Amino acid sequence: MADVKISALPAGTAAADAIVPATNSAGTTTEKITLGSIAALGGGAPAAHESSHRTGGADPIANVVVSPSEITANTNNYAIGTGDIFRLTADAARNITGIVAGSSGAAILLINVDSADAITLKHASTDSTDVNRILVPWEGDYVLSAKGGAALLVYDGTTSRWRVV
Repeated sequence: MADVKISALPAGTAAADAIVPATNSAGTTTEKITLGSIAALGGGAPAAHESSHRTGGADPIANVVVSPSEITANTNNYAIGTGDIFRLTADAARNITGIVAGSSGAAILLINVDSADAITLKHASTDSTDVNRILVPWEGDYVLSAKGGAALLVYDGTTSRWRVV
């Protein structure tokens, strides 16, 4: 879709009655709309509804639950994928030294659903790229025990690290 630039209203024109030329990036007038028709479509300021998306709200946004492929080796710079809750399994006790960087404030929940093998989040491991490293509050490794060990991680954009919270 081409970029469209709406021209300013002519002096003395009421917004509801104006026909405004729409100009594409090549400078060609492509369409005309009346601002009154936008109002008829329910235009204007969007209604505040962020709270309705929270749990218990009228239209909550569900978490995306993902079951990535089984971890079959100690993993640096783990490209975990897109989601909110990750159900992890491993073929043996495995280490994760870092997770591909998220956006500032991104939160992920890691749950080890494996029936036998622990998965360890390595604290500040230099085996992963700086921005993918994991910081644990007590500066030691964090073990996700088999059968439900879990950790909530938040990406801190200021320090460019995942933080176990």
